[in-house]
Amino acid sequence: MIISNHGNSIFIRQSTPEDAPILFRAYTDEAFIRLYRSNSSSQSEEQLRQRLADRLKKTPEKSGYLELMIVHRHYGAIGVAMLNDLSSTHRRAEYLIGFFEQKHRCGKYALEASLLILDLAFNAYNLNKLYTYVYEYNEYAERSTVNFGFTQEGILKNHHYLIHEKRFVSLYINGLVVDDFRRHDKMRRLSIKLLGRDITQPEKEIQAVPLNQALTAQYAVQLRDKLRARSQTATA
Repeated sequence: MIISNHGNSIFIRQSTPEDAPILFRAYTDEAFIRLYRSNSSSQSEEQLRQRLADRLKKTPEKSGYLELMIVHRHYGAIGVAMLNDLSSTHRRAEYLIGFFEQKHRCGKYALEASLLILDLAFNAYNLNKLYTYVYEYNEYAERSTVNFGFTQEGILKNHHYLIHEKRFVSLYINGLVVDDFRRHDKMRRLSIKLLGRDITQPEKEIQAVPLNQALTAQYAVQLRDKLRARSQTATA
């Protein structure tokens, strides 16, 4: 399974034990975690490092989980994203994305990172749908999610309990299916501008994913090499 992707300014890769210090700072920052994934269980930096090491022992297909570091070519790690509840049967995953500093939560870096993740989800992992939950108090994120191309599918009223604030909040649920992604003109234009390629069109090499594991691995390598070549061309 391909676990990295490259754009012009941003690249994403699977998190590793070496990322424990910056992730620990983020996960213990209430301002960040309240928007990203509230009520996360507390743990020490060493416990987090061990958890990251344990995750590498299983493929994302086996664990149903993939955490991705968002790395700027000059500024270093600026955020984290996640494909959670990753299901090969239903070909869907919950999509989360968060940026450590306010200045990176809007603008082209956030767009570029989001496009890279959608590229992996729909073109490399052959998912049929991504869905995302947004807290009712994060109105900017909800507007951005819908404006980006997701469809607001409903509101889960008083669905989530904030432990530290001792109150229930509602969640917006938004979804993006592959058919809408393929014909989304805004994403097409943004991906060409920010990534140097049109991610809404599937790679011919993986339109039909083979059942044979050896062939699947071969197709993954071919797509990875092609993505890298296009990235190098775009940044040359």
